[in-house]
Amino acid sequence: MKIVSLDVHTETSQLCLSNEDGTVVFEMQVSTQAEELRRVIGGIAGPKCVVFEEGPLTGMISDAVRDLVDEVISCDPAHNALIARAEDANDERDARRLAELVRLRSVRSVYVPQEPCRSLRSLLVYDLGLAGELGGVRNKIKGLCRRNGIPSAGTGVYGQSGRKRVMANLGSAAMRWQMESLCRLLDALQAERGNTSKRIDSLARKVGPVERLCTIPGVGPVIARTLVGWIAEPTRFKSRSALYSYAGLGLGQGWTNWQPVGRARASRRGNRCVKRALFLAARSASRGHSALARRYQARREEGWEDRKAIRDLARVILKIAVLLWRKGATYDDAAVSVPRTSR
Repeated sequence: MKIVSLDVHTETSQLCLSNEDGTVVFEMQVSTQAEELRRVIGGIAGPKCVVFEEGPLTGMISDAVRDLVDEVISCDPAHNALIARAEDANDERDARRLAELVRLRSVRSVYVPQEPCRSLRSLLVYDLGLAGELGGVRNKIKGLCRRNGIPSAGTGVYGQSGRKRVMANLGSAAMRWQMESLCRLLDALQAERGNTSKRIDSLARKVGPVERLCTIPGVGPVIARTLVGWIAEPTRFKSRSALYSYAGLGLGQGWTNWQPVGRARASRRGNRCVKRALFLAARSASRGHSALARRYQARREEGWEDRKAIRDLARVILKIAVLLWRKGATYDDAAVSVPRTSR
């Protein structure tokens, strides 16, 4: 199989075509446009694979050439030391070295979701940013109230009645204008976040079973959409351990001389959005009356630390979510295992 390696840049990319034995057939610069990539790569006869490093243009390139080649490989640049640490790096050498890594099977491929999953992920990140901006504006409103001796406890200063009270107590015209500006900004951000939430819900329903996931205790619409957007295809994980690692719920364990070194520890890797959503779901489920809450309580009675017990609950919720997704079932509280305690 021929290897088409691309060193991708925004305007122009370096293309290198090589055979399985490593012989370079030809090299050229190609415009990083879908039509041009299809024209050049589609003109290469025979079975071929396209390889490039993960980046902002990954989705566009994958969509452009997927139907023209036998395999599309988007690889993790953090694991391509032959390229990243080379002292004589340039576009031509990087493309050749990428082909050599593929030939030696030394690249780590990265999952590239298709539409509408890519759009859903983008909107999830955008919504998270809007939430941060909303918090910033609310803090500025409270700060302005404090500087003028106006009580700002709770959220009373954000509603219409609270705003009138604040305006009546602001003596400076400049301060009143600033407060009005902040309120307009707050209203605009809230409206944008509401519209974003509707679009996220529409896309999420096309990707995964949001309603079924919401039947799990602790999992609401926001968490369900997050799981659907980032997991995308449960079948892409080869094992349950790979799924836990992706969600940031794996365990780190050092080994030497075929023996474990120290205690297993919680991994710091994984998708932060999925990890945060699962921990929030686990915390919420632990306060209810379901089997998940009883499992949490049983772990605590066994002497587990709170953080460890919540992590265990997050792993169970993730496992249940994937099972419901793959089998098309609904949540069954009786199917959740609850450890027996000796106390």
